[in-house]
Amino acid sequence: MEGSIYRDILVKSPFGYAFHEVVYGGQGEPEDYVFLDVNSAFEEITGLNRETILGKRVSEVLSGTGSFDWATFYSMVTPTGERYEFRQYVEPLQRWYRIAAYYPARHYFVALFQEITEEMRRIKTLEAQKERIEELSTELEMVFNGAQDAMFLVRREDGEFRYIRNNEAHQRLTGFSLEDIKGKTPVEVAGRETGEAITAHYQRCADSKRPWTYEETLDLPAGRRTWLTTLTPVLENGAVKYLVGFCKDITLQKKADAELKKRLAYEKMIGGVSQLALQEESLEVFLTESLRLMGEGTGASRAYLFEADRGKGTMSNTFEWTAPGITFQKENLQEIPEAEFTWWMDRLKKREVINYRDIEDISDEATKEILRPQEIKSLLVLPVYVKEEYYGFIGFDDCRQHREWSKADVDLLQMAAELISGYILRKKSEEEILYLSYHDNLTGLYNYRFMEEEIRRLNTTRQLPISIIMGDLNGLKLINDAFGHRAGDLLLQKAAEIIKANCRREDIIARWGGDEFVILLPRTDTKAVEEIVRRIKDRCTLDSGGPIKVSIALGYATKNQAEENIWQVLKEAEEWMYRHKLLEGKSYRNAVISTLKATLFEKSTETEEHATRLAGLCREIGKELGLTEKQLDELELLTVLHDIGKVAISESVLLKPGPLTEKEWEEMRKHPEIGYRIAQNTPELASIAEYILCHHERWDGSGYPRGLKGEEIPLLSRILAVADAYDAMTTDRVYRRAMNREEALAELQRKAGTHFDSEVVNALVRKQGDVFAS
Repeated sequence: MEGSIYRDILVKSPFGYAFHEVVYGGQGEPEDYVFLDVNSAFEEITGLNRETILGKRVSEVLSGTGSFDWATFYSMVTPTGERYEFRQYVEPLQRWYRIAAYYPARHYFVALFQEITEEMRRIKTLEAQKERIEELSTELEMVFNGAQDAMFLVRREDGEFRYIRNNEAHQRLTGFSLEDIKGKTPVEVAGRETGEAITAHYQRCADSKRPWTYEETLDLPAGRRTWLTTLTPVLENGAVKYLVGFCKDITLQKKADAELKKRLAYEKMIGGVSQLALQEESLEVFLTESLRLMGEGTGASRAYLFEADRGKGTMSNTFEWTAPGITFQKENLQEIPEAEFTWWMDRLKKREVINYRDIEDISDEATKEILRPQEIKSLLVLPVYVKEEYYGFIGFDDCRQHREWSKADVDLLQMAAELISGYILRKKSEEEILYLSYHDNLTGLYNYRFMEEEIRRLNTTRQLPISIIMGDLNGLKLINDAFGHRAGDLLLQKAAEIIKANCRREDIIARWGGDEFVILLPRTDTKAVEEIVRRIKDRCTLDSGGPIKVSIALGYATKNQAEENIWQVLKEAEEWMYRHKLLEGKSYRNAVISTLKATLFEKSTETEEHATRLAGLCREIGKELGLTEKQLDELELLTVLHDIGKVAISESVLLKPGPLTEKEWEEMRKHPEIGYRIAQNTPELASIAEYILCHHERWDGSGYPRGLKGEEIPLLSRILAVADAYDAMTTDRVYRRAMNREEALAELQRKAGTHFDSEVVNALVRKQGDVFAS
């Protein structure tokens, strides 16, 4: 009963069924199969008739059927007891079948055939769809990862946003790998502060259900970047399920925009400083406003100018600007010793910029101890040079952030610093011009022009009584001729110092002319001015520095009534000064002459003994030649002062033990002219000036300085030349022994008519003969 049921099921089943008996070969291997049973479905599938194939072998029945390679199929089934299954398309029927074969019992074999055409069609469709999906997926992957802009996908679930994936550009630009972000929220990836800001943008896009574009600057593992991000929502059943993010890195663009904006601001700032330099006359206002423009233009917290004091070796904050809320530091930064910050000064004096993003990077602890209390985080310092000399520096502090001062920043600020340097130079030049226009360059006192204006300005009733002192430096011309103009300049400077030291701060002192000084004393009566004159005179008397003592002839007058003429008061002071000069002049000149003589004896080989001997010889020769007493007196004065011009000759030449070089002789030959000028400017010596000038002339014209001949040479000069030569020959020298009298006279006679006047030589020979005879 049960078997018939199963058979009935097989016969009526929609799948083909074939039951075979296995035929074995001699070696026991399956050789063929005999059809024992098939159902109608098998007949339909194979086109075989059940009645004709039962009991026959498969090889016999299936040979020549082209619809299916049954022989190969049956040969593939081995008696292992395992099920063997495959799909096969039957071309004549244009159908697909699933074929399964197995051994249900030893020596028997079953094949089952099921039509699966629809299933295969669906599979083919699915495979085609899969292939297309794979193609699209590959294309999308190429697009996703090949895009230059960063892309990412976010899933919205239970009110949270979690990353699904990011492309290679996003990984590269952010520094976040897929593993870093997958399944995580923005807070988990980027931290609370940044993550919450990102989540707010995601939420805004989800709420609006529209694309949302925004800029954001983030500190990421790959560095600080600015993004232009666009979020596109993907909806499912009307709700946002996903967000597709596109991020364009605009860091360089934003940086370029910022640089351009900053450059425009800097150029505006430089233009402002430049315009200020052209329009502003006050140095203080210019520097204060320039620092404000530079500070605001750079966004600094503090801008300042330090000026160096070379005399003190210090630097001081002289001008300062601060942003709102920033503390002024000017009062705390005065007269800072440069020696305590040698590294700082060395760099500035090498024209180097000092630029620190973080002051803690400065290695010098002393510097940081000054900067920290000022709450400075970053600083930039630029040296300022005026006329190629170090003047100080301009500094910029940032007290709010650690700021990176770029090369572009430095270059533009150096342009502004150069404008400030140029303005300072111009103002200093103007001040120098103004100073020179109102001051005497030698003494530093006011000049004639300034004093005239001050006399007019102060000639008011409110300034009464007004006193004027006029002074004249005694012997300046004589000093210039004797010691040179440098010595005269020093004497003028010394006189100016004495006058300034003994006047009051409110007194106005000027160099009125070459050797004249004027002192204007507002609100000063006669008694007070007399005291000042006394102090100046006492100081001149006490002053003994240098070879020449300062002597100033002083006169004064006072205007007591408004109707008095101030210029008449000046004239009165001048007249009184000249009266004193006449009284003091002779004694001062005598003092100068004595000083000159002493100086001459001190710095040369000339001695007072030589002068005494020379005076005796000249007097004897003069008497022999019948000179008057006046001429003899002049001759005696000439013997003492004929070499006075040697005071202006260097000691190295005067005291040289060996022969002089041509250049040294050239200097030595100047002394008669120098002596002549000294005598000419001294009334007491004017009568012998010409004799001094000619005392080295020779009878034959080979002398100096003018090359006079014979009687063109003054007689007194000829007498002095013979006497001087005789005394020189009869006196021991360092380089030779003295001649005896006869040898010296013989030498003079040999040179008579060439070097010397024969008449004068003969007169000396006669006198020396008389002396010898006696």
